[in-house]
Amino acid sequence: MTAPLLSVNQLSYRVVDRTLLDDVTFDLNYGQKVALVGRSGSGKSVLLQALADLLPLNDGTADSIKLNTNGKLTPFNQISPPDYRSAVALFHQTPSLSDGTVLDNLTAPFGFKYRQNKKFDKNWHLQKLATLGKHDNFINQSIHELSGGERQIVSFLRTLQFNPTVALFDETTSALDDETANLLMRLVLDWHDNHKALIWVTHTPSEQRALGADLWRMENGVLAV
Repeated sequence: MTAPLLSVNQLSYRVVDRTLLDDVTFDLNYGQKVALVGRSGSGKSVLLQALADLLPLNDGTADSIKLNTNGKLTPFNQISPPDYRSAVALFHQTPSLSDGTVLDNLTAPFGFKYRQNKKFDKNWHLQKLATLGKHDNFINQSIHELSGGERQIVSFLRTLQFNPTVALFDETTSALDDETANLLMRLVLDWHDNHKALIWVTHTPSEQRALGADLWRMENGVLAV
């Protein structure tokens, strides 16, 4: 039997006297798409942050998260942070972009040492932008001229260009109009294949249906799969 792409076993996270994640356990399989739902404060965002290596997990829980590397489940704290974060990507509701043009923001990640062996593919971006209804000159626009939806498009392209194997979406379309949200979901579905998996946090049942995703629920830090 093929090992899952990502495996989580009894992951807990507490702050002061409050439990934010309570023995969360699941396997995320190759090709799987998950829509994660739950009330505000139920732990959805905290879970994604933990999976993305953005929380200070203690030694007792850090090995609760394992990523499939060459067919073997490896605790994420035994994988170099750059390698892990290249494989597991978190997409935020509000994209963090720098001053400059769209092109400046798309090429900026190539300045990091661990990505210097990667090559920027402008044609790939122009092709994706065309499918999103954007002309070639969009790539030269100032970030400050973009709408919220356009900024999210840039954020998606900036991360998807590195082809992560696990993508985590934290209500990334909640502030967008339906048309833009559908375009971004189409972009994600074009990226997704049988070698990748995604978790999409949403409050919108139509997004679950559009993605063809399994439905998972969180309540008070407890995950029901």
